[in-house]
Amino acid sequence: MAKFDIGDIVVRKSYGKDIYFTVAGIRQDELRNTEYVLKGVFYRIEADAHEEDLLKEDVRNVELNLRAELMRARKNALTKAHVSRNYLGRIFGIYRLRKIPGTILHIDSSSRFLNMCTKLYKEAGIKSKGYVVAEKNQPGIIRQALMRVKPDILVITGHDGIKKGKSNLNNIENYRNSKYYVQSVKEARRYQKDPDKLCIFAGACQSYFEAIMEAGANFASSPGRININALDPALLSEKVALTDRRNYVTPEEVASIIISGSAGIGGIKTRGRLTVV
Repeated sequence: MAKFDIGDIVVRKSYGKDIYFTVAGIRQDELRNTEYVLKGVFYRIEADAHEEDLLKEDVRNVELNLRAELMRARKNALTKAHVSRNYLGRIFGIYRLRKIPGTILHIDSSSRFLNMCTKLYKEAGIKSKGYVVAEKNQPGIIRQALMRVKPDILVITGHDGIKKGKSNLNNIENYRNSKYYVQSVKEARRYQKDPDKLCIFAGACQSYFEAIMEAGANFASSPGRININALDPALLSEKVALTDRRNYVTPEEVASIIISGSAGIGGIKTRGRLTVV
């Protein structure tokens, strides 16, 4: 009988209890030992672990710690976005111009992460539409979602991670969900080939950055194969949505405003999606 249940919050002893996970699935490995599928509570990472490596955390303590961590992350995120938002406000206030930010289509495997990102978009005055879709199902709904929403910016994200014991980072099968992000980007580029007309971000924690970029993304995670914060895709998308179409967003600018930095998200110089009329 399994010691942990789906929905339990746990930490891994072998990693120094560094990240809170939710038990998302229970299965048996090749030796018929119980193995747990884990998804990060605040980071976009997916992992697995055996029973003896896990410790259950008290939900009340976790909620307190997560609330504090979320407040710190949101404060950090909003502080990084504050300068650009205030600058835009002053410019549009002086010239009384109408600003129309780019629209965002955000596809995420986590409803909680999607809600966090949607709240950030709303605070910035950006129109967005979100769908909760498991990574493996995302490629199949991309075209239909794009045709329905007709966005300027597409976010394809959820959870990911390098499979345990795999060292060849150039083999996409060694990543948990990177192949689905690659497939989704390819579908999106069949819909809109021009990267200046549709800005695409794809990936999650430790994702196969090079393969996702080669598929046609403007930005992807993770150049350094690190864990990215749940809000990083939203911070990147907000930056593109609020940058004038006559200007470009550089990878260096993105690295300066996201929480995980240049090792978390990289990409190419991309035209902003804000229209001034």
